[in-house]
Amino acid sequence: MKIAILTTKNQWFESYADALSEKLGNIPIFNNHVDIKSNYDVIFVLSYHEIIPQEYLKKNKHNLVVHESALPKGKGWAPLFWQVLEGENKIPFTMIEASSKVDNGDIYMQEILELTNHELNEELRDKQAKMIMQMCIKFVNNYEQYKIPVKQNGNGSFYKKRDKKDSALDIDKTIRDQFNLLRVVNNSDYPAYFELDGKRYILKIELDSSGGVELIDFVDLTQKEVLLVLAWRNHENIKKWMYSQDEISKEAHLGFLDELQFSKSRQYMVVKKDNNYVGVVYFTKIDGVNKESYFGLYANPFEKISGIGQTLGEVCLKYILDLLNLNKIKLEVFSDNVRALKLYKKYNFKGMGEKSVNDRQVICMQLNHN
Repeated sequence: MKIAILTTKNQWFESYADALSEKLGNIPIFNNHVDIKSNYDVIFVLSYHEIIPQEYLKKNKHNLVVHESALPKGKGWAPLFWQVLEGENKIPFTMIEASSKVDNGDIYMQEILELTNHELNEELRDKQAKMIMQMCIKFVNNYEQYKIPVKQNGNGSFYKKRDKKDSALDIDKTIRDQFNLLRVVNNSDYPAYFELDGKRYILKIELDSSGGVELIDFVDLTQKEVLLVLAWRNHENIKKWMYSQDEISKEAHLGFLDELQFSKSRQYMVVKKDNNYVGVVYFTKIDGVNKESYFGLYANPFEKISGIGQTLGEVCLKYILDLLNLNKIKLEVFSDNVRALKLYKKYNFKGMGEKSVNDRQVICMQLNHN
């Protein structure tokens, strides 16, 4: 199957287009429809800001657009953001054939993106792009299932193009009342603002690195949470990365929790985000005099939560650096734990040496914070 991507250059989707190209076998990316000289089986038209004449569309078997609404409802501009403003958290994504009329093409597939009601603009864009990529890959991999589209059916509606005036806040309304507006504004291109006494004030919003996150100390766990953590720790995908890989009994687990109540050098905490149990972060050999500590983490092995490693990593760093007021963080990780190594390197941990544990190579890493 001959496939290509058509997307406008220097806009938010560009990096995702590169990633999609790689996932589909490094297919070509075009930034202008006039540059497409040959015919294609599929052209994914994604975040492309030019009108494509019919003479170009008819060259290809499929010219596919992904629109974030339940077409024919929600045609037009920025449908994802308009629906967030309306309080929706289940956003339909519809793959259609590009046509001469706006968002009027036949429908190939429809998927639903579920939001948490906490995402801000950048995260909304990320989830939007990943859903688009997922649908494109699904179409290619299951072509026989999706190759025949159906007509749009029902009454249509239209969203207007958002402009800077749509980012205006009402000073007489609460933040809670206007939180969905704050979620969709773009801090650089169209930031939130309000006007008072003839003056305009610009507001910018971002999520604190530990925002929306709850930390529960092991000594404060409920009975249910105690058993939950034990199940995580004994899961094959967790214990294989631990120095002690034996099955931990309930009695041993409870004894460990009792010891933590009196320890000043160790602290273990469950991390929750948006009421989901994300995983565990722990700090050992906490040295207040030299301002250093070891740390580690492991994710909930029973859930597939987007960005789980990043969430745990950010919680660790913020807690150790800001709350414990430490200057040096150390960790040890098996050399074949590729995902963990990649995460730690992302946060600028540097390799300090190697050693052997249980006949396996261990990388010793350190992060200095001044």
